Amino acid sequence: MKRKKMIQIFAIAFAIIVTLVFSWAATYGQNSPDAKKTALISDDQGFDLVGVWEAVGVPSENDCTSGEPAGPIVNVTYTFNQGGTMYAEDTLSIDRFRTTGSGIWKRTGGRNYTYRFFHYAFYPDGTFFATVKGRSNLALSRDGNSLSERGTFQLLGADGTTVLYAGCFNGTSRRITF
Repeated sequence: MKRKKMIQIFAIAFAIIVTLVFSWAATYGQNSPDAKKTALISDDQGFDLVGVWEAVGVPSENDCTSGEPAGPIVNVTYTFNQGGTMYAEDTLSIDRFRTTGSGIWKRTGGRNYTYRFFHYAFYPDGTFFATVKGRSNLALSRDGNSLSERGTFQLLGADGTTVLYAGCFNGTSRRITF
């Protein structure tokens, strides 16, 4: 009888250990990009934001109250890097003397993200004019191939504190893929 009881205890302990080991291995194995995508789709988390995104034909600015387009139409590319850094570039022709936008991003929950960015703007003679600073909230689509955003920006004078202009923007971007 004792032997039967010992075998049962051993079998239960062995089953628990095997379950723990395989659970850990399955979770750890999701670090590969393909496994991560599959796991994220199945648990409704969406794909990661890391990658290159393009918005084509979006307004450069929207009315902050109504959301109606208020600026010229532009194309925008975003590059979100692993680790939380990013770059932004657009085709806004009225502001040709501006650096590429640099920034940071983070996940705020589920398929939602936020980012902050800045550009430096110059007069045509190369003299520093202003800093463009912005922030946006992103929502990644369920399939992870598009995102929608709503953001705000400020044009700050050379002193870094005087707000020369402020506005809002929104749009939809698509992930660049092969």
